[in-house]
Amino acid sequence: SNSFCTLLEATAAMDRRGSLDRRQSTHGHHGHDDHAPTLDRNANIDRVLKSTNPYMTSTPVYFDFKKDARTYKFVPTVDHTATHFSHDGNAIRSDSDEAQRLNAERGRRLAELDKAEEAERNPDLVEQGVSTKILKNQFNYSDRASQTMNNALRNRVVITDPPPSITLANTASQWEIYDAYEEERIANERAQAAGKKRGGKDEEKRPVREQRQAESEDIATSPAYAHALKIMERMVNQNDSHDIIDDFKYWEDQSDEHKEDGNLLPLWKFHSDKVKKKEVTCIAWNTTYTDLFAVGYGSYDFVKATTQASGYVQCFTLKNAFPTASQGQSMAAFPEFFFQLESGVMCLDFHPTQSSYLACGLYDGTVCVFDLRQKNSEKKLKPIFASSVKTGKHTDPVWEIRWSANAENLAFFSISSDGRVTQWSLTKNELQFSDVMKLSMDDAVEGNDDPEAALIGLSGGTCFDFSRETENIFIVGTEEGHIRRCSKAYNAQYLDTYDGHHMAVYAVRWNHFHPKVFLSCSADW
Repeated sequence: SNSFCTLLEATAAMDRRGSLDRRQSTHGHHGHDDHAPTLDRNANIDRVLKSTNPYMTSTPVYFDFKKDARTYKFVPTVDHTATHFSHDGNAIRSDSDEAQRLNAERGRRLAELDKAEEAERNPDLVEQGVSTKILKNQFNYSDRASQTMNNALRNRVVITDPPPSITLANTASQWEIYDAYEEERIANERAQAAGKKRGGKDEEKRPVREQRQAESEDIATSPAYAHALKIMERMVNQNDSHDIIDDFKYWEDQSDEHKEDGNLLPLWKFHSDKVKKKEVTCIAWNTTYTDLFAVGYGSYDFVKATTQASGYVQCFTLKNAFPTASQGQSMAAFPEFFFQLESGVMCLDFHPTQSSYLACGLYDGTVCVFDLRQKNSEKKLKPIFASSVKTGKHTDPVWEIRWSANAENLAFFSISSDGRVTQWSLTKNELQFSDVMKLSMDDAVEGNDDPEAALIGLSGGTCFDFSRETENIFIVGTEEGHIRRCSKAYNAQYLDTYDGHHMAVYAVRWNHFHPKVFLSCSADW
């Protein structure tokens, strides 16, 4: 190549020139020291810095050893740049498209942040749809991490005392082993003979199909199958009336704020065909299961004896309630528990802690206790405790019954028109009673000069309630309209008498927050 030849000639010329200069310099140093030029040490010598790399050839040529080529090739450009330090930066030109896009994005975020801060101060903007969510940035967000030291592992070994063991040893002969097998064989034969007598020949020849059918009937009547059906029924019922359940929990009428009297929203209606001719006399909610309540059925028609011939107690739950029908008659509800009594039910009360105990007061003066844990069968469920004439039952209707607040003792109190406030204790075999107070009419005798006033007897009690502060103090409402404040420690006299009514007092209740305030309800409305 011409270029390659030129490069070789230039190199040779430079070598000859360099050797000539060296010779002249050596010759002048030895023989012509007087005529050598004098150099100034302080003189400025100019040097021109160029961007070309002196170690790089300006016109490199390389030989291509490929089979098809096999020729010299010329490289037109050579990189003379020597890089000593390199660092990648993030600066961009302000007039570039990327810079303009980032500035627009930053402006949009700042505008959204200003709107969010303004919406937090102005609720009207929130109603218009402005979001109050503040974007995270370097001022209100920090991502931090920490690493804790791992606790050192420790091996602990505990040695316990070995359980006590006893070594037993015995010697058995062949006759003893034979007698043991004979006793087992005789016992098996007797058991088989007893089974044949009960089942007979038909039991042995009964086909397999009938045996499987009997097993399926046992499954259909098993308690586990009944429990599964009850759960499924409740699930279907709650899914069907989910809107009414939501109203039961969250419904509020906005118009009540502008009315003196509020509104009531009917949700469920419970009725049964067995108690069509009875009246609802009392309702009691369970203290543990808030969806369960008991309803007592009797009659307030005291003239007809036939209306008081029987009474009923039914327990319903809101989990298996049918919605109130807007048109027509609603479906009959199936009670969870059903009890039938020989007299009309007048009052009910659940135990505050033992929620399975239900105390009932009847029209004929009987008090009884039911246990809801009894197995429900076709037979009539009977009370586990019931008072009788021998055990001091009341002679008039029991108007109110109340369990004792002391959870340790299973005892309850009752009041009747016969003038007695009685405490009943549940013992192992029967109810034991003790009269807490006899409602005498001493004030009527003292204020009346009539000698026949002393023959009046006891005052009829209708209601009572124990104080929240002291259980020994209680108030009693009577048929004459008097309210007596009594104490279990002084059962011979009253602590105080309140004359605020002139007719029978139906209910009295102590205030839950103020121990000296109580509320009364009478027939003199």
